Amino acid sequence: MKSGKKIERICKNCKLYDENKGECCVVILHEGNRIRLPVESNDTCFFEEEYFHPKTNSVENFSEEIQQVRFWVENKDGKTTNGDGVVKIEYPEGFFG
Repeated sequence: MKSGKKIERICKNCKLYDENKGECCVVILHEGNRIRLPVESNDTCFFEEEYFHPKTNSVENFSEEIQQVRFWVENKDGKTTNGDGVVKIEYPEGFFG
């Protein structure tokens, strides 16, 4: 049974935090470049924080814009493998246009 304890939403509590590199593993694609944000372990999630957008004069956040794309390789039996096989991709509808 789960306790109702709420986990503090900071980097060190997130599975996407790379402690060795001090980076968030969410990849930002910007003009063809892959960017990972440098973060501290006690930082709150950048992607959930609100920010002021000076061009629109509004408060916004990135939480609606984050999308997950997954790649993996399966062998002839349909099991995940690190070797040769068929590359599979999973992405949100409309991700590629």
